[in-house]
Amino acid sequence: MPSTLAAQDAAQDIVTTAELPGWLQQVAAEKRQQPEAMLALLQQHQHELQSLTQQQQAHWYYLQATIFDGLGRHQQQQQAAEQGLALLGQQQSVLKVKLLYELGFAREMQTDYNAAMQHYQQGIALATLLEDKKQLLMGQINQAAILNVQNQQQQALALLQDVYQRAMRLNDPEVSAEINGELGLLYASLAYEDEAIELLETALSLYEQLGWQKNQITVLFNLARTYSFLERYELSLQTYNKMLQKSLQVQDMVNLYHAYLGLAITSSDSGRSEAALSYIRKAEEYLPQLQSTSHISTHYYEKALIYRKLKQTSLALQQVMLYEDSLTSEGVEADSPTRLNVWYLKAQLLADQGEFQRAYQQLHEFVFAFQDVRNKENELAIEQMRLNFDHERQLQVQRLLEQDNELKALRLAQAERARQLQFLWLGILGCTTLVLLILLLWQLTRRTDKKTAAGTESPVQTG
Repeated sequence: MPSTLAAQDAAQDIVTTAELPGWLQQVAAEKRQQPEAMLALLQQHQHELQSLTQQQQAHWYYLQATIFDGLGRHQQQQQAAEQGLALLGQQQSVLKVKLLYELGFAREMQTDYNAAMQHYQQGIALATLLEDKKQLLMGQINQAAILNVQNQQQQALALLQDVYQRAMRLNDPEVSAEINGELGLLYASLAYEDEAIELLETALSLYEQLGWQKNQITVLFNLARTYSFLERYELSLQTYNKMLQKSLQVQDMVNLYHAYLGLAITSSDSGRSEAALSYIRKAEEYLPQLQSTSHISTHYYEKALIYRKLKQTSLALQQVMLYEDSLTSEGVEADSPTRLNVWYLKAQLLADQGEFQRAYQQLHEFVFAFQDVRNKENELAIEQMRLNFDHERQLQVQRLLEQDNELKALRLAQAERARQLQFLWLGILGCTTLVLLILLLWQLTRRTDKKTAAGTESPVQTG
């Protein structure tokens, strides 16, 4: 049976659509608790898809995209979201907002951050138009995640802190869970580990109330990483093991990979290189399940670091070469921070092998590329400052125009009032004059009448 909160979520999902068949309502209620079972239920009723209304079909694809997201099958998530959006066309609805977010996340997981941001912004604009506060906040959380991955942490932090305040007023458990999880992750990356742990534990508690297993696993992963940053390795390993057990319970192949990878990295950081190598080899069994290219390239990098600690330099260099090939296939730019990391590691490995000339050349390339990145960052910072100044100037001009318009409006209002008062006084004067004229005429009439009467009553004198 789905939890009460899950049932509320399902009800909200169908608010803007025609009533769904019972089996599709079940999928909506349990898609996050039992994604594999709900995907099987969708496939069981696949033959009924064409008999559904267009709106119901779009909802089918939304649910399918959500399930593929939970299963880490992001290419299929993208296809499902695109099919749902095609059915909705120009329709403006909350369902369209959700499909745009699903499409954005699918692109984000395939490292197409520009496309992801575009879809998120479209969803945010539509949520704003529809005045849907919940979906607006959800979109901005997604937007902040893109800013973070593009090394715009301060913008992401400002946005998430604003969202956090509004989410607390909204008091929606789903939004609260999402914002605590995302803000906790960002705090961890900015080295505010204590604050990060508090937020992540809150998110974990909320996800447990919602019954969202996959999200609990994700938060456990981020908690374990944060403990590792703090060099609390035993606690980190315990948390990764909790993640591993939950992933085994729900047969989550994607998060089984991440659990083993986390155990490998923490074991390596704590000086247990042999255990680290065992864990990362175990993780490789699940690597084909991933449809996120960024995770695949990261795997090669982490394995190279483990081999280096084990003094197996040749094997480490092989992993670096695989990492470089993966970055090239992803279209990662030569001056990206990711490229710089691999170049620096490559220079270290070449030096470990005694190939100091090649190591120097590699390090030389690294230094120049690093300087280019810093220059670009400085240029971007200056450009951002200029844009901020321009924006502020435009705001000041706008304020002055508004004040000028208000002053003109006030003067017009005063002139109108003066004109109305003038008409009022003229009316009073006219009325007074008319009354006086009537009184004067009445007095003249009375006098005339008196004289006439007096002449009629006078006696006639005879001689």
